[in-house]
Amino acid sequence: MTVVRQVTVIGIGVFGLCCSPEATVSKGTDAKKVESKEPKAAEPKGTAPGAVRPGTAPGVQAACNGAFSDGTAVNVANPVFLADVPGTQQFCDFHTFAWNQFLYFTGGDSPQFLAMAPWYNLLQPAGSAAPSAYPGGSTELQGGKLDKQQAGDADQLLDVSGAPALYDIRVNQTYYDSLVAQNLYTYALYAAACKPDSHGSCTQLLWLPPNATTTAPSVEIKTAWRDFRTPASCPADTYFCVGRLALVGLHLVQKTATHGEWIWGSFEHVGNAPDCAPGSDTPIAPSSPLGTPWSFFDPGTVPASVMSSKTCPVTGTPLCNTDPHSGSGFKPVNICRTAPLPAGGASPDNCAVKTGAGLPNDQANNPGNVACLNATIQPQRTGVWRNYKLIGSLWTRGTMAPTQDFRVKGFQGDQPPLPFVEPVGFPNLANTTMETFLQSGPGAGCFACHNLPSIATSKFSQLDLSHVVTKFDELGAPRVKAM
Repeated sequence: MTVVRQVTVIGIGVFGLCCSPEATVSKGTDAKKVESKEPKAAEPKGTAPGAVRPGTAPGVQAACNGAFSDGTAVNVANPVFLADVPGTQQFCDFHTFAWNQFLYFTGGDSPQFLAMAPWYNLLQPAGSAAPSAYPGGSTELQGGKLDKQQAGDADQLLDVSGAPALYDIRVNQTYYDSLVAQNLYTYALYAAACKPDSHGSCTQLLWLPPNATTTAPSVEIKTAWRDFRTPASCPADTYFCVGRLALVGLHLVQKTATHGEWIWGSFEHVGNAPDCAPGSDTPIAPSSPLGTPWSFFDPGTVPASVMSSKTCPVTGTPLCNTDPHSGSGFKPVNICRTAPLPAGGASPDNCAVKTGAGLPNDQANNPGNVACLNATIQPQRTGVWRNYKLIGSLWTRGTMAPTQDFRVKGFQGDQPPLPFVEPVGFPNLANTTMETFLQSGPGAGCFACHNLPSIATSKFSQLDLSHVVTKFDELGAPRVKAM
């Protein structure tokens, strides 16, 4: 790839979004493979994207096609883990970081995310002893039939065959060891440490790393899977299959020394669902870009006008993203993406890097840059991994110390003297497999539900900005084994 100056190639971690229908409370490294340079301490005050952070030199990116503003670049074939976003942290740097971390966790014959600790190894029933050393037991893939608070309130996403989507959450060793060391592995222990008020909001804020104990980053990965019911039926020529399950969505979230709000990235299989309107990179068509049937959109069940206009309404008289409830159960409904990426792939317009202190988010070319990165990186991958694309990433403007309480504009009210920060990148980021029915409106976006203060109630809990601890009451729920 071409850059303005010499590029040093490096190898290049991001997590899940979810909302809780029960959350009515008031809410105002992997050490073995981390880049050798220790993460810098976060500055307590923000620095706008485009401004030079202390200790860094201005970088020039010719295009948002895999290079960072410090001159380093993604190494698709041999990625390594990064503890934080490199360079001067331009908008493009965050999207490149998301891609780089995805490459690290999904590369190789045995993707590293599957060796991470599943949530049910970490969380323990009431009265239990601490979990065993990381990863806490078998890391065999098991999916939950209805992942609490995902896919939009209590709605269930079914594929075109009527099979429910299944979900899994995993954490890295830094996250795992910190939760155990803080004695937060049962709900009673967590609630005692959090000291919730009458609304469930924690009066004692608890932090995952980086924190006062370690500068290593916490990573959480949430995945969505399509169930083909038997291993032989899973189409391993087009999907990453684990037994009967095919990967269709992945959230990758990482807390860093300069971004205590966590950096959020989301990836999808290109055959999930088309975009709701024409002119985008994945328009409505009889089949997916791979020539295969869509997973969550059936052209044979929509009016001819939808196919001819390449438009599927989701408001007024909706024809897509409709209510999936059917009596006491659920039915398949047609899904489309409401916030698509632009067509054009690695066109000059899409690849153009926008910089400048205080640059408005809607002028930063975020969708175009992600489209450019996808068009650049996907063809360099091998096998089925070519079929997975970044749909967006999210963070807050400037920097955020990892143990700083804050509030998010557009999702919370201002609460001086706490920092009141702007979400940038893709503020309404949503994955068609995990926020299926919350893709638009005031409930759309990670920070609608992942915000401070932390929570501890019998129905819903949140540690730092992570919702893993809300699954204490799901430990006894049935899970489907992939193999």
